[in-house]
Amino acid sequence: RNCHSMKVQLYVYDLSNGLARQLSAAFIGVQIDAVYHTSIVMEGIEYVYDGGIRTADPGRTHLGSPMQILELGTTNLPMDVIMEYLESLREIYTEEVFQMYSMS
Repeated sequence: RNCHSMKVQLYVYDLSNGLARQLSAAFIGVQIDAVYHTSIVMEGIEYVYDGGIRTADPGRTHLGSPMQILELGTTNLPMDVIMEYLESLREIYTEEVFQMYSMS
């Protein structure tokens, strides 16, 4: 088992690329700073939900560059335990769920 301490980061994206901050007050009467989406980065791999759990090199997803990177700390969980957990989420966070939330 791979049991070393590993850094965990949260990548924060603005799906509107700044448009929410600029235009939300005029269009909807409420100031919205961003349309947020996040991902987790561990061991040089970015894990992002996009109609399923996808992996990519950090900062190289279709979301572009993160607007913020937050250091969440470290974990000593073995990578196989993390991967087993992510596999269990694949059954929950499916393409159907993604489309259901995209339409609402």
